[in-house]
Amino acid sequence: MAICADDYALTPRISAAILDLARRERISAVSCMTTSPLWPELGPALKSVAGKVDIGLHLTLVDETPLTAMPRLAPAGRLPSIGQLIVKSYLGAVPLAEVAAEIEAQIAAFVAVMGRAPAHIDGHLHTHVLPGIRGLVLAAAAGMAPRPWLRTTTDRAVFSRPGGFKAGVLAALGRAFTRDARARGFVTNDGFSGFYDFAGGDYAASFPAFLRGLGPRPLILCHPGAADDCAAWAQARGREYDFLRSETFEAMLPPGGVVRLGKLTQSRSRAAV
Repeated sequence: MAICADDYALTPRISAAILDLARRERISAVSCMTTSPLWPELGPALKSVAGKVDIGLHLTLVDETPLTAMPRLAPAGRLPSIGQLIVKSYLGAVPLAEVAAEIEAQIAAFVAVMGRAPAHIDGHLHTHVLPGIRGLVLAAAAGMAPRPWLRTTTDRAVFSRPGGFKAGVLAALGRAFTRDARARGFVTNDGFSGFYDFAGGDYAASFPAFLRGLGPRPLILCHPGAADDCAAWAQARGREYDFLRSETFEAMLPPGGVVRLGKLTQSRSRAAV
């Protein structure tokens, strides 16, 4: 299974926790928020774990400050909420030219720090799968060399785990993205879990349920951090970090540990050559 840690560069404490887990080989992918003003400072540290994890782009189109001028989507310099963006996407009201420019800017910010294209692309709050936006993401990814793998939100066992309703909604939202990505030859995860109630849930207690009904290339989401951080859901992030570095979690790992989907992408690229 692959385990992907989101929100690198959102805060120093979140980034330190993710970096530590990467060094311990408890995760196999890191998703980076290049819209964060901390990205140029915190990003270079990831080069030390480039051989252990896939380092990719956490495309950010909600709640944060964009890298480009977006007079229609972010007229006050702040991206919309997830609810607002979902409504706009299904009404066909997303300014696609603005979003396309912002996607390219976030990719360029990644390359400027890491010196290469992202190993994978996903979205903050999974906005990369929304109508209109998904086509822009697929087009941008198709122009990269080597091609990134793409994180999907579809899963075959969504209602047998904690967070089943949210996971079910995301699975429905992501179905078209999954279909289109695979039709274009992108490597994707097959199976997606890690949802639970940040406010009252327990990631460690939920983890055995995350392992039920997994697909052949499952990906489990995590959001490690520090309990006393300034970030949203800091206490839940701290509990995730404590569990992921524990012996209890290590004992749950399959033979061979966590798997990098980027290796599958590289193998497919070599086969194509």
